[in-house]
Amino acid sequence: IAMEKGMLGLLVADVSGKGVPAALFMALSRIVVRVNALWHPDPAKAIFDANNIITQDSKSGMFVTLFFGTLRERDRTLTYVNAGHNPPCLLQGEASTVRLLKARGVALGVLDDVDLQSVKVELHHGDVLVFYTDGVTEAINSAEEEFGEERLFAVITENRNRPAEEIMAAILEAITAFAG
Repeated sequence: IAMEKGMLGLLVADVSGKGVPAALFMALSRIVVRVNALWHPDPAKAIFDANNIITQDSKSGMFVTLFFGTLRERDRTLTYVNAGHNPPCLLQGEASTVRLLKARGVALGVLDDVDLQSVKVELHHGDVLVFYTDGVTEAINSAEEEFGEERLFAVITENRNRPAEEIMAAILEAITAFAG
């Protein structure tokens, strides 16, 4: 999401349901979030207002999970809100454990006036931040086992020094090999 100079909006979302109704619900949600993100500098306020609009139009029982953050170039901070989405993985510096970017929040379209929390994290040169949806961790193999977070964390850690495109390719390759 293009924002004020020196800021970038980052959004990953997943809608319940399938087919045309789900696609239309996602399109509506995307537009509402984008507009509110331009109006409100605090991600929690932007998503709070977006949720109230989305909830009014969610008569079908559909909902959307999302992670939205604003990345500020000047001080390399990410201020984010997580509305029921898989928390992104952050591998900082030479750390050997993946940190999950969690925050208090529930999926959009379920309830009015949801309680959302904005969290700020500093990012540094060499940090790796991976956004994903449940399609990654819930991929199953022939034995009905899920790919899961631990396998995802291992792939990220093993490929941490590679460019973003190569990390993404390594994740997709690992999922494909796992699921067959």
